[in-house]
Amino acid sequence: MKKLLFLSFAAALSFCPVAGAQVFNHLALGAGIGTDGLAFEVAAPLGRHVQVRAGYGTALGLIGYTVKDISVPEHPGNSASANVNVPLKVNFGMSDARLLFNIYPSAEGGFHFTVGAFLGSPNVARTEFTNMPSDYNNVGIDVGGYLVKASSGTLKAGLGGVGLGGETFAVKPYVGIGFGRAIRDGKRVSFTFDLGAQYQGKVSLWARGEGVTGRTRTVRLTEKEFSSLKDVDKYASYATFWPTLNFRVYVKLF
Repeated sequence: MKKLLFLSFAAALSFCPVAGAQVFNHLALGAGIGTDGLAFEVAAPLGRHVQVRAGYGTALGLIGYTVKDISVPEHPGNSASANVNVPLKVNFGMSDARLLFNIYPSAEGGFHFTVGAFLGSPNVARTEFTNMPSDYNNVGIDVGGYLVKASSGTLKAGLGGVGLGGETFAVKPYVGIGFGRAIRDGKRVSFTFDLGAQYQGKVSLWARGEGVTGRTRTVRLTEKEFSSLKDVDKYASYATFWPTLNFRVYVKLF
């Protein structure tokens, strides 16, 4: 991952001009929406062939879906207990800062390659098991020595690539293509369209657990805890490279 990030930034900087030539001589504010959430950005030129973008985006829990009939043991930790079906609610949960470089083969054209990284939450979705049996509020589930509990019948978890950048923070390299310039000569308002992918590593279902010393950490929920999660893991593997499609509007300040 570090090598990919280094090569991405090196590729962008190789297109930059000699210092002082049309570098940061304009600034634009942008906003847009896409599969990377609702985003706000600032953009500036690094010469005729490179523009740098920095900003923040969040999904705000938008677009939810409820998966019915997820099977869980009625009494956690007791393999002989009967299973009960509970709903699993899923909402987009991305929340990331981003640093991106648009590289333009033409000094005037809008077609560009984009390299950079998204930095922030490792989760692509927030999940909630609802209507959990009462034992999950008290006894909880032992996952590798960490106790995962529900609160008022709701067990909260996240769907993401936790192992990529740590328990609560991830660095997700991005590569894509697009059309348009955030800053264009003679134009106050500009539009861009981008298509690419973020690499986020193995995507699984994770929850917060508490150890015997009181320390909490993010632990992966597996088939051992909930047999029906094998289907979740199967489809979650498709999100290793998160497809990123977005549209932006920029207003040039100067």
